[in-house]
Formats: sequence, structure tokens, C-alpha cells
Amino acid sequence: MRPTKDDSLLTKRLANDMYTLAVQAHWAGEGAKLAVDRLLGVAAKPLAEEGKTFAEIRERIDVVIDYLNAVDARALEAGLERTIEIPHRGGSMTFRGDHFITQFALPNFFFHLTAAYCILRHEGVPVQKGDFMGAQ
Repeated sequence: MRPTKDDSLLTKRLANDMYTLAVQAHWAGEGAKLAVDRLLGVAAKPLAEEGKTFAEIRERIDVVIDYLNAVDARALEAGLERTIEIPHRGGSMTFRGDHFITQFALPNFFFHLTAAYCILRHEGVPVQKGDFMGAQ
């Protein structure tokens, strides 16, 4: 995929110590897949690198959506009772599946999605709240 002029937006960030737009998009999608995999009890490994072009990012989003649409709802619901452990630098956090979704997975997803939205707004892309919220 050939980079376009607009792909330069992918390297933008809100602050020097924050992720770029490409990385924010990466972790929104990969985080959603990882959350579902954890609920299903599936060993998961996120893609190592973010997309390098908007075309690649769009393809990855489509893959995530297809993956999420293919998940068996009963298996996912059963995962709400599963114990989920999230390792991190300082140790680990343990959640019951339903609390994992509400206290970890969704907040992380929306953090990365909101950061991506803010980067686009900051760079002058004419997106609005309605674009973030989706069709009402």
C-alpha cells in the first residue's frame, strides 16, 4: 500500500509522550480483539505493529469487525463468569469477566478511540461529535 499525503496524519500525536494516531487506532482494534479472546479463554497475541497507511488501518478495522461479528454469543456470555488476569509492569490485575469488560476493556477501547478523534480534530480534520458517536 502506497502512503498518501494524508497518511502523514498517522504520525501526529497530542503530546510528545502520547501514542501517534496510528498507534491509537491499532490499540483500539487490537484491544477489542484481545478483550473478546480473553472472555473466550483463547490465548491471543496482538499484531506487533500499527498500520502504516490509512488503507492498511481501514483493512485492519474491517478484520476486527469481521472477527467480532463471527464470535459465538453464547461462548462470549459464558466468559462473563471467567476470571481474567491482566499482567502489567507492576504485577497484575484480576477481574471477573463482566467486570473486565466494564472496568478495563471498554474504558481502554474508548480511551484510544477518543485520543484518535482528538488528534484528528487537533490536526484540523472536520470530524464532529456525531462522527464519533456514529449514526443515531
